[in-house]
Amino acid sequence: MKFGMTLEPFKGMSIQQVLPLLRLLDLDHFEVNLNMIPKIKEFVKGLHKKTTTFHLPIYNRFFFDIGSQNSEVQQRISQLIEFLNTNKERMNLQFVLTHPPEDPNSTNISVIDKLQEIEIPILIENIIGQSDDEFNDFYFQAKDYLGRKVAGHALDVAHRFVSNNQKWLDISEEIQREIKYVHLSDCTKYADLHLPLGLGELPYLEFFSFLKEIKYQGIFLQEIIPTVDQINCLLDSFLLNVKSFSLKRYRKLRILYGFVKPIINLAVNTSFRELRKSEHGLHAQDLAFELVSH
Repeated sequence: MKFGMTLEPFKGMSIQQVLPLLRLLDLDHFEVNLNMIPKIKEFVKGLHKKTTTFHLPIYNRFFFDIGSQNSEVQQRISQLIEFLNTNKERMNLQFVLTHPPEDPNSTNISVIDKLQEIEIPILIENIIGQSDDEFNDFYFQAKDYLGRKVAGHALDVAHRFVSNNQKWLDISEEIQREIKYVHLSDCTKYADLHLPLGLGELPYLEFFSFLKEIKYQGIFLQEIIPTVDQINCLLDSFLLNVKSFSLKRYRKLRILYGFVKPIINLAVNTSFRELRKSEHGLHAQDLAFELVSH
């Protein structure tokens, strides 16, 4: 069982500054996306032996997905696939993660055709607003076409809770068996906010009980977009996750985080103060990630 988090370029801190701090947290795995490509040399230099997942572009952020048939993005898609196939070893890429098609110019077949070109195992994540039947149809269609290249289902718990907070844990047995990767973050009943656990409405202990019942042994990925004032909450979120599955590791991390918290807070707050000097109007509530879509 591995524990990890999403990693993107941060405002005011280089990847070379961020990765050593995250390694102090004893994380096993990182998930990155298109925004990491310009920083790839820094990233792989600080990665050491940690494994990674690459999240393919999603329409509501990058305005295309891997199956987009829009002529304006075909070169970007080809370059991305070449990048992944060329850099899979130096990035320690364990998985590439995709959504079902969301771009109006994308289809099940166009997504699957492009996934065939990627030389890395594929995870398929559920999306907000899509019925279980629709997701299952796409998942098993992709599995029929791609065979063992489909490594499993990436279950985003916040997506399920926002989609249907009454039946969010009613997951068919056929898809339960496919769960190999979990996106964790807190949310409300109405919005996917990527909060640390405990700051929203998600009944995460119920979710952990469900995972224990199905004997889940995969990766836990905290898909959190932290703000400067949520750093301690981020560490607490990791502890809540680990505590439910490994008391031995939890006790070790609780002691470790007692020493690490002041170091991380000092580094983050120092960078934040420097950033405020150069960016008028910056507040602690501003997103820490550089949300670059182009």
